[in-house]
Amino acid sequence: MAGLLETVRNAAPAGTRVLFELQTNGTLLSDAWLDLLERYEVAVGVSLDGPPLANDRHRLTHAGRSSAASAMRGIELLRSRPHLFAGLLAVVDLANDPMEVHDYLAAFEPPVIDFGLPHATHDDPPHRSDPSVPEYGLWMSRVYDAWLARPEYRHSVRMLEDIVALSSGVRGSVETLGLAPPTSVVIESDGSIEAVDTLRSVEEGATWLGLDVLRHSFDEALSHPKLVHRQHGKEALADQCRACPLVDVCGSGYLPHRFSEAQGYRNPSVYCADLEYLIRHVQGSLRQHGWAPYTQAASSP
Repeated sequence: MAGLLETVRNAAPAGTRVLFELQTNGTLLSDAWLDLLERYEVAVGVSLDGPPLANDRHRLTHAGRSSAASAMRGIELLRSRPHLFAGLLAVVDLANDPMEVHDYLAAFEPPVIDFGLPHATHDDPPHRSDPSVPEYGLWMSRVYDAWLARPEYRHSVRMLEDIVALSSGVRGSVETLGLAPPTSVVIESDGSIEAVDTLRSVEEGATWLGLDVLRHSFDEALSHPKLVHRQHGKEALADQCRACPLVDVCGSGYLPHRFSEAQGYRNPSVYCADLEYLIRHVQGSLRQHGWAPYTQAASSP
């Protein structure tokens, strides 16, 4: 790891700052690891889905045992060096209580809690107990309410803050929401340049670009035919999405969640109803505090 970090940092051109962040389940963190990560200023995010019972639904060890105690030990070590603590990442699971999960994660005092929706496509939709109900939107709206209920909380909740920002006219580079063109690529350990790795949930080969760092530039990657559609904003979206009043906030949802074999990525998100419910819930809450929604006309000279 030290050799990798040293090589990347030394190879960066003059005037280019390299920011390192490591995402881990935290089970192998130790003082020795943190000494190394501190030397290279590597921020560390930990994946934890909630209390032990919730976390162990999907995050058991290879031996089939609970990983919760090891993960919590790693987080406590990380809290001793808060400047390295990037935050917590949790995947939404409808079997878990949203307020319990949020408050449990908040107790670790992370700077950020990042909730992710399970990867799913129109050909392989997410689990729901009642397809007519926006269960994931309801789940995240309860997280929003729990987050607001305690004024002593100082952490951000990334998805919710993104909705607030996008609703207010901010057009940042958010991979999962909004219309800003994503600019991320993945470098595999063999030097291959690939599309964002979450596209592996779509189909075999969805990330493959046929490029590598020895023969190609990142500019070539961003203009690759498999990625260029991401630069087209609303024009790349389904008709239903282009006509939706929430499109500037939702952006049709995360790219992998739009996929179907029949239409490619030109579909609404499989979480369309959930995102609509959550966005309207957040905006309704903001209106109670005097917020007015952003409109394009209001920003014109």
